[in-house]
Amino acid sequence: MKDRDKYDRMRDIIYKGNVVALTGAGVSKESGIPTFREKGGIWDRYDPSIYGSILGLSSLFLFKPQRIRDFIVDVYEGIISAVPNPAHFAFAKLEEEGKIACIITQNIDNLHQDAGSKRVYELHGNLYMERCIRCGKRHKRSKEEIKGILDFLKSARRYEILSKILPKCECGGRKRPDVVLFGESLPQEEFEEAYNEVRNCKSLLLVGTSGVVYPAASLPYLAKEVGATIIEISPEPTALSSLADHTIIGKAGNILPKLLRRK
Repeated sequence: MKDRDKYDRMRDIIYKGNVVALTGAGVSKESGIPTFREKGGIWDRYDPSIYGSILGLSSLFLFKPQRIRDFIVDVYEGIISAVPNPAHFAFAKLEEEGKIACIITQNIDNLHQDAGSKRVYELHGNLYMERCIRCGKRHKRSKEEIKGILDFLKSARRYEILSKILPKCECGGRKRPDVVLFGESLPQEEFEEAYNEVRNCKSLLLVGTSGVVYPAASLPYLAKEVGATIIEISPEPTALSSLADHTIIGKAGNILPKLLRRK
């Protein structure tokens, strides 16, 4: 099938409405944020068994807080310097037009919201959010606040690092970044709502997700079970390609804006 025919068919499906989008690291990569698993990504530079788990991070806090400081600065600087790309803005426009019901994302960078998307389910959390370990209260920090914290950490003494990375809550507990680490469960309410959205959608738009991280990767199979049409946009075939009804290989930032244009 010619590319033009593919675009026309996908556009027709999307403009029927009730589309749910499932996005992954591939979308943010076009904004300059490397995927965690690729060469040069975070888990290529930092051992995920240490830096991606509560047990590993707790050990670093006790014995090598400077290392966790360097890790935090590295991760946050890459994210707060990123801006939405054309794919993010296309999602926001499709939502504004009532074509996309919501976005379910595995990304933690807030770029969908920065582009204007309103209904975003974040399965792995958000690096701008803090959550108290004791009372569960959540608070969102601005980019300016985070920049100030990073500047402080770069010259902080050993004993000052903990107070900035895990600040105290009003209840006396400690607040941590509200992201999902290895071995932790997804936020239950967020996942249940995402599950219900997929169960009731007419089409599922897969963009920039490899389909290997569970339980998020189970959602396309749910969509298939309920008879939804699955559209995949990816720079290369993925574990979900065989499940898709329609696939376009390429960058989401190039492809999604074209789907906005009516015939």
